[in-house]
Amino acid sequence: MPELDDIALLRQYAEDNSESAFATLAEKYVNLVYSTALRGAGNAQAAEEITQAVFIILARKARSLSKRTILSGWLYQTTRLTAANFLRGEIRRQKREQEAYMQSTLNEPEPEVWPQIAPLLEAAMTGLSEKDRSAIVLRFFENKSLGEVGSALGANEAAAKMRVHRALDKLRKFFSKRGIVLSAPLIAGAISANSVHAAPVGLAVAVTATAAQGSAAAASTLTLVKGALKLMAWTKMKAAAITGAVVLLTAGTTTIAVKEFAGHRAPETRGGPVDMKITWIAGREYPMHIEMDQTVTTDVPNRFPAFVQGVNLTQDFDFSALKQLDNGGWQLELKFDSETLNVTQGGRSVMSFASAQSAAQDAGDPAAPILRAMIGTRIQYFTDAQGAVEKLEGLDVLKSRINAAAQPQQQAVFNELFSEDTLKQYGSFAEAMPKRTVALGESWHVKKDISSSIGVLTLDMKYTFKNWEQHDGRQCARVAEVGNILTKNVSTATGVAVEITNGDISGEFWFDPALGMIVEADNNQNMALKITTRAQIMTSQINRNVRLSLLAGQ
Repeated sequence: MPELDDIALLRQYAEDNSESAFATLAEKYVNLVYSTALRGAGNAQAAEEITQAVFIILARKARSLSKRTILSGWLYQTTRLTAANFLRGEIRRQKREQEAYMQSTLNEPEPEVWPQIAPLLEAAMTGLSEKDRSAIVLRFFENKSLGEVGSALGANEAAAKMRVHRALDKLRKFFSKRGIVLSAPLIAGAISANSVHAAPVGLAVAVTATAAQGSAAAASTLTLVKGALKLMAWTKMKAAAITGAVVLLTAGTTTIAVKEFAGHRAPETRGGPVDMKITWIAGREYPMHIEMDQTVTTDVPNRFPAFVQGVNLTQDFDFSALKQLDNGGWQLELKFDSETLNVTQGGRSVMSFASAQSAAQDAGDPAAPILRAMIGTRIQYFTDAQGAVEKLEGLDVLKSRINAAAQPQQQAVFNELFSEDTLKQYGSFAEAMPKRTVALGESWHVKKDISSSIGVLTLDMKYTFKNWEQHDGRQCARVAEVGNILTKNVSTATGVAVEITNGDISGEFWFDPALGMIVEADNNQNMALKITTRAQIMTSQINRNVRLSLLAGQ
């Protein structure tokens, strides 16, 4: 859970106009904000002005920030966006100078770590998901313990440790691609020791007076505030379309995981073979959860630097096993329950959507009504005995809801994304299972074609029963997966040809035979794309981590 003291102070300021509550927050976080601004702006005077602007934004948004907000992470991101707005005309020149500096230091003996990574730290942090970025800020900017990080993120200490480790590895890879080869511990130590510096004496008092008391701010500061607020708003419909395609592709290349259901079969003998097949129970609901973090880096001819898009998605949906069919297959029903989606492009937040929030908060977000139209939609799946989806019913209802909420151009985009072929992937996860008894160490292959908005893709996977182990208190078969996904036929229906030239998939899942289901899965996908338009050819690299689970049942 987030830090209750911060949220309580923010509510106290918003509801009671408590200057002391705001002053406490300003005193607590002014060093973090100032240090981030100083790295972005490069000089102390600009950093002070950016700091004041950030706390003005905090004061204006005090009522609207969610109770789940991690304030340090929010302030870090807001400061970075405000600094970017302040230096919009200087960013390209600074990056060229930074790269030249890095090249000049590559051959120096044992250079210090911080001077190498400081110029690029904000760019590296931009490529992280919101949760990964918050984990780094909490752990190394604020020097919180892993237990405190987990509490703030709503996870246990082990999960927090894993998230911090993965986020550090993403930073390491970012720096490595730019010629700075360092270990994750060195990067962690440098950030922890140098990322936050003391702000000038009196700055906390100044920002409190300006933001909380309503004192007059400099015209340039108010311009900063307006610009940063615009950067924080959703502005591009294209981001939603790209993300929609990602969601559907993810559903077709990842195994669904299942947690905390009562068993219905006798457990297998530990160390022996396992009967590995998905087993539905008629009348039962299976509420599923997806969490995805993705970074897309696109190189465009004659454009520097590369275009970077970050996506963080969570999605909840229910599968109900309605009845078993005469052919041995099943009639299943899918219902979309909730969704959150955060998208950044070029270091700027371009969309932040949460279906749980009031629709009144969607004002100005053209994609929000379309995403909201998905919630509550029901689609029925009819599978064969092997788990392959043979037909769908209810797709016309989803399309009519989207058409009612969208403009004509948006309708065309989303009708393409939510075609029958792409939606079939939600119900096709049983195809990954061999539906037979598998011996320890045995492998099996699954190869299939997937229809998508970018053409026909070929998925080729190898699964290996590695060992038995206790997982979340259950006796499970651990299965490792490795394979690839490539374009078989390119679609040019949209006027843009997208080809996956290299796509690697790896991961593992834990299967509980007593449940007839999978209790956890973790999947990594790395894909290189070639994008051909009428005017140019671009290349893109997608790095994606997907975690899936089925939430506790009744």
